[in-house]
Amino acid sequence: MRHPLSIASTSVTEIKKPCLNIKRSVAKPLATAVIATLALGAFSNAQAKVLFSDTSVSLLYGEDYELAKDGELTTLTLEHASAHTWGGVFFFVDRLQGASDNEKSRAKDIYGELAPKFKVATFNDSFIKQVNFAAQYEFGSNSSGFSQDNYLVGVGADLDVPIEGMKYASASLYHVFNNNSGPNDADDQQITLTYGWEKNNFVVDGYIDYSFNNDDLEDQLHINPQIKYNLQEALGIDNRIEVGLEYSYWRNKFGLDGVNQSVPSALVKVHF
Repeated sequence: MRHPLSIASTSVTEIKKPCLNIKRSVAKPLATAVIATLALGAFSNAQAKVLFSDTSVSLLYGEDYELAKDGELTTLTLEHASAHTWGGVFFFVDRLQGASDNEKSRAKDIYGELAPKFKVATFNDSFIKQVNFAAQYEFGSNSSGFSQDNYLVGVGADLDVPIEGMKYASASLYHVFNNNSGPNDADDQQITLTYGWEKNNFVVDGYIDYSFNNDDLEDQLHINPQIKYNLQEALGIDNRIEVGLEYSYWRNKFGLDGVNQSVPSALVKVHF
C-alpha cells in the first residue's frame, strides 16, 4: 500500500504533493504517452522471458490511521509483481473502507499504482546490478468526490545488498506530474526505496517514499514495512499464506505539517 487516499473530510483528502515550473499542458500528455507506449510495447513482446511472477490478495485492518474517521481502516489489496528480460512490472489496487458519517454505509476509497521499469544497463559483480527507466501511474478516488491521476517518470537501480536472505532491493528517483481534483496538484519529486528479505519462513518487505520540493506542502516521509510469517510449510499446502503486521509511519501525511501517522495493522496475505 503506497499512497492510499484518506477516508476523511473533504478538507484534508484533496492533498498529496508539490512544485516545479514545467509547462503542465505539454509535460503531462507527453509523460502519459511515453509511459503508455513503452508499457504496451513491453507487454506485447511475446519473446520476453518471465523470470519471476507473483500475484496475491491481502486483507489489512488497523484502528489508528490519521485523517480517517475514528482512525479505523480496512484494506483489501490485489497485487502483482513480475520480472522479465526487459525489466519488470508492479501493480496493485486497494479497496479501503472506514467509518462514515452516514450510519447506513461505509466510506470507501480506491487507490492503485501501475509501475513498469525498463532495463537500460546491467552490471556484474557490482552493488548496482541494473539501471532502469522507471515509470509509475497512480490513480484513485474516494466517497467524498476526490480523484487523482498522477504520472511519475524517472530512473531507478536494482541493488545487490550483501545481507543474507535479501531477495531484492531498489532505489528510484522520480519527477511527479500530479493531477487531482483538489487544490494542491503541483508537481514534485519522489525518492522510493523498496526491499524484500526472507529467511526461515520470516518475511520482511516494504518501501520508503520521500516526497519533496513543494512550496505549498510539507515534505513527506512514508516508511511502510510488512513483517510476516509464511505458513505454507506448516500447513502443507501449495500456496503461500502469510500472516503478520504492516507498520505505517507517515510524517506530514498528505503534506500537512504535524500530521504524523504511526500505526500497526493486522495482515493476512494469500499468494496464487
